[in-house]
Amino acid sequence: MNAITQTAVAESPAASAIDPTELRRCLGSFVTGVTVITVLDEDGKPIGMTANSFNSVSLDPPLIVWSLRTNARAYPVYSTAKRFVVNILSEEQVDVSNRFAKSGPDRFDGVATTPGIGGVPMIDGCAAHLECRTEATYPGGDHLLFLGRVERIVGSARKPLAFGAGKYMVVHPYDSGADIASGSGHVATLNAVHLARPILEDLNRETDKTVGLGVWGNLGPTLIWWIEARKALDVRLRCGMVLPLLGSSTGKVFAAFSEPQLTARYLDAEIAAVQHLEGAPFKTREAVEEHLGLVREHCLASIYDAIIQDVNERGVNAVSAPVFDAAGAIVLALTMMGESATFTEHDPAVAKLRDAARRLSARLGYRK
Repeated sequence: MNAITQTAVAESPAASAIDPTELRRCLGSFVTGVTVITVLDEDGKPIGMTANSFNSVSLDPPLIVWSLRTNARAYPVYSTAKRFVVNILSEEQVDVSNRFAKSGPDRFDGVATTPGIGGVPMIDGCAAHLECRTEATYPGGDHLLFLGRVERIVGSARKPLAFGAGKYMVVHPYDSGADIASGSGHVATLNAVHLARPILEDLNRETDKTVGLGVWGNLGPTLIWWIEARKALDVRLRCGMVLPLLGSSTGKVFAAFSEPQLTARYLDAEIAAVQHLEGAPFKTREAVEEHLGLVREHCLASIYDAIIQDVNERGVNAVSAPVFDAAGAIVLALTMMGESATFTEHDPAVAKLRDAARRLSARLGYRK
């Protein structure tokens, strides 16, 4: 081996030490299900612990695998157990996961169970259960791997709980939006709303901004869901609140991208209502259309120092981005709100809002 080759090997990323913290962070980006593994100790006492180190191995024969740290307190019990149950938790069982993730002798107190094969407890309310016989164990660094042969499956219609990036998650099916009827007009389908909610949750976590979801309801733009920032705004938002077309960023998005026959009477009513107000910006159809043209150009609507009766006394700023379905019709509006003194459409968080709207539109089948 020459000197150049030796140097290359020494500097190779594979030869460098792996930071355990960085490895944990990287592995945390892989979203998993959440299970509780239950066994009986030598006295017949139930033992359980939360684990997401679970995976399938083989269908024929039916084999699964999970792993346990060798320094875990219950390691001696699990390492000698002949049977175990994989309780795949449902999305309603975050409390069960937290309970069995903590040490303590009373984990099963108040937890309903059903005896499985050999008396090993199955936790009630799970998405599924796999009753297994320990086929073999294998050393794996600071863990022991348990290979289990599945002897019975107990399923349910409940949705499974998920975990990733250090947080619990709920599972939503991926749907490209191909089933959204092209003639659905401006009705926000349940599928679109279903897909939007986890995207908004992520947006709220990433930006710590108040975000909301708007649809076109039977009375116009309607706020159907929202999530507050950690520092709550001084507004009394409520689900089902109907918003003005020209007095809210959500309304402006729908006014700009909806069919004119849908919005005409609402716009006419709002224009007529401000005729007596000095300095009102939208007294004519021409002024309205000029402004909505800018919304279409930028695919973004904003409003500053907005005050809505019975909602807020102090002005807030808001920015909204449209979401389109496969037919190119607007179905949703994603909205972000902030204090008038600090939040504008140039805030870095707005770029994330726009990206979220683009990604959601793409998932609904929209192609620009």
